[in-house]
Amino acid sequence: MAKLGICDINNLKLSEKSRRSVADIKDIMESGDLLSGVLAATPFYYIFGTPSVTTSPFETLINIREHDWETFGKAMFASSKYTRGVIFQIAYEQEIYTYGEERKFWNCVSELSK
Repeated sequence: MAKLGICDINNLKLSEKSRRSVADIKDIMESGDLLSGVLAATPFYYIFGTPSVTTSPFETLINIREHDWETFGKAMFASSKYTRGVIFQIAYEQEIYTYGEERKFWNCVSELSK
């Protein structure tokens, strides 16, 4: 017996299509992590890595304060929301076309990715 979130799944044998979907989800998760990492590094590169006319600590503090952190936060949230949405679409499609314990597994995946 395995536990996925709050779901107990017994004697699960995934079909070939489900195994491909699991591999697709792993790839999407890796891409989503990469996107989040790039987004997280962007303001730091903008503030500390770009050449400017003056490089005084005071100018750097002004750049930090004036950076649009609200948009940055929204972008970070949107990237994870998008990744979860794509995973949900795959899981929900698999949930529709499978049955038994395999359907239960995909139902748990889709519920966890909402």
